[in-house]
Amino acid sequence: MDDEFEEELPRSHEDIEPHELVTGLSSLALLREDMAMSSQSFNLAAVDKFIMVLEMNFLRSRLDDESPRDPGLSVFLVAQTEMWIFAAYELMRSWRERAKLVIKLVDNGGLAFKIDHLQAKPSWDYGRTMVARQLVRVRDEPALVQQLRDDLLRSHIPFHLLEWVRIQLAKHQEPGNAKSFIRSHPMMDRHTGSLNYELTQGPMIADTMSRRELADGLRALSDMQVPTAETIASFEEFRKAKEPTF
Repeated sequence: MDDEFEEELPRSHEDIEPHELVTGLSSLALLREDMAMSSQSFNLAAVDKFIMVLEMNFLRSRLDDESPRDPGLSVFLVAQTEMWIFAAYELMRSWRERAKLVIKLVDNGGLAFKIDHLQAKPSWDYGRTMVARQLVRVRDEPALVQQLRDDLLRSHIPFHLLEWVRIQLAKHQEPGNAKSFIRSHPMMDRHTGSLNYELTQGPMIADTMSRRELADGLRALSDMQVPTAETIASFEEFRKAKEPTF
């Protein structure tokens, strides 16, 4: 068979090291300097590695007809998968909100005032002290502002794919449609054992996305180029896809 027709298989879970996810997330400007967000990135990486083993055991249990199936394994995998997706989404949401705040302060001339306000807080208020240090760094290193803008673009697609799956799991709705009601039924990826979820828009299934693919998207952040405006626009059209009319 010609190489162009061969399916590209995902990496073995044994070859993926936890530091790859930490490196991907830490490539986002200012995330590493935030102790809480940095700690969350290590937690996500540790649980990701644990879940990949569960996923492979789940896959093998489905391929081995002679071994009795353990219903507890599938239940536990579903629970761990959902919790990981929720945690990954919250970390990315928190970072993006911080990045947007910094950019807004720079653009409207409020950076110095915000720094003074935060530095006036008592020293035990570590959260505000930490943010103040980040803002001082932005003041002293103006190039960080453009890096934040670029990183918001780099993380746009991975974040909104996470958001798509997360909203369907947590709210049983489609993103941006509070009147919808859906129930996600995960399916097993035939290569990794990871749980696949349908990305729906009304009666349409736009695509499927597995937890492993979501994690791989975050791992890839460290090597990802800034997407073009055309790429972002194309993704937004994909997110808002409507049922075709004939």
